[in-house]
Amino acid sequence: MPAESEPKLAAPGAGLPWLELMVARYWTFPRFCRRTTWEQADEIFAREGQKILALVEPLDAATLRRRVLIDRFPGIEDSSRYWSPAMVLEHLDIVGSLMTHAVVELSHGRLPQGKADVAAVKPKGTDGGDPVGEFRDFLLTIRGRLAKEVGDRESPTRFLHPWFGPLGVHQWHCLLAAHQAIHRRQLKLILVAR
Repeated sequence: MPAESEPKLAAPGAGLPWLELMVARYWTFPRFCRRTTWEQADEIFAREGQKILALVEPLDAATLRRRVLIDRFPGIEDSSRYWSPAMVLEHLDIVGSLMTHAVVELSHGRLPQGKADVAAVKPKGTDGGDPVGEFRDFLLTIRGRLAKEVGDRESPTRFLHPWFGPLGVHQWHCLLAAHQAIHRRQLKLILVAR
């Protein structure tokens, strides 16, 4: 059910519960990266993107922009529990573009400028634009950039993620795919709860 008023949630960037974070950082995510090839990560990213499109393409404008409170599940912060489908798409665009930039830069032995900041990549939830069309374009752009711009997939250069520590090219690429899957789950929960 849609929430009647803005719920009180933890601040953006507050992170995951400690035990969940430790399991993800030292077990789940490293294991996923070890078992996932570059090509498999590409496929997961593309497949999850298509599943997301299938969920949002039938939605009318009001449903697309209606914020819904969901229960927290592993992989998302408390502050991400009250989003609309459009906010999920906006977040995927923001984070996916930044992760892709990190993958490309690291593959050329360069560190991306600035730092990865979970609080800085939360969606604004504005009413303008075409979030579905923008997400469709995002999927094509990201896959094109990864195919054309990535250099050395084995580059030793690492860039700090606030939850997972210093990650290399392959790990950031795997995170791009896993992130897409986590937020597809979030989107499904939003649509069930509306």
